Amino acid sequence: MIISYIALILRILLMSVERIVVRLLGNDEGDSYSNIAASFLFFFIGGLFLLPFNFFIEVDNFKFIIPCYISSLVYAVGFVAYVNALAIGEVSLVTPIHSLNSLFLMLLSFIFLGESITITKVVGVIIMIAGLSILKRIGSPLKSILFILNDQSCRFMLLFVVLQSLGRILDTYFYIAASPILYSTILYFFISLNIGIFLLIKKKQNYIYHVFHNKKIISIISGAINGFAYLFLLIALNHMELSIAEPVTQVSMIITMIFSYIFFKENIKEKIPGAMLILIGGWLLLYNH
Repeated sequence: MIISYIALILRILLMSVERIVVRLLGNDEGDSYSNIAASFLFFFIGGLFLLPFNFFIEVDNFKFIIPCYISSLVYAVGFVAYVNALAIGEVSLVTPIHSLNSLFLMLLSFIFLGESITITKVVGVIIMIAGLSILKRIGSPLKSILFILNDQSCRFMLLFVVLQSLGRILDTYFYIAASPILYSTILYFFISLNIGIFLLIKKKQNYIYHVFHNKKIISIISGAINGFAYLFLLIALNHMELSIAEPVTQVSMIITMIFSYIFFKENIKEKIPGAMLILIGGWLLLYNH
């Protein structure tokens, strides 16, 4: 049990640092091909770090390959948006928006999987919308929401949240029994394959070399964080339910905001109340009891 708690704490810390590192890995001038190449490295290197943990896994069949690849197409586009959001926006602004994934996951689960919407979840939605309305204080709550919807980095993060939620729905819908670590490793390589093919078609594959050459240490660190953050989740789930582990992990949002103040001198004071409401609303949406 103690190992699960340690793993969860390590996951929270890695998730907190991940957004800072991805910000450094991306191109803050909005060079789309540089950020696409950064997304490739984020997953390819992450897959390499996960690979050794698959050597002793017994594989009965590979029926999960096609569903895994279908999901990877959605995740590939989503994570390119994720890298762009962090690269060009305020980390302390787009990170709370990332926590809206529980809202979109609930809506998509209701539409495609027929999951119920409870009173608790409705209250959670209301609280999250309230948090979003005061996240960036510009006049009225409506103006604040409109600012977020019109901000490019926020739109990228909203796109990521929708696609990440859709990817999880696909994973659930096409679920085929497979080792989680094996599935994730192959998923990581599929995502990087999709991004690599896109860059190859556009004849921009040299961006991968340029990003890695210029940001070698950051690239390796980002991939390691990506791989080990998921590995620690799997370890935590050995003695802990996902309905507990996932809400607790959301605390990483607040730590990331503190880091954004330390490293990038971002103004987080005005964003903390809205972020806390989004966090509380997310907890209610993930509460299954």
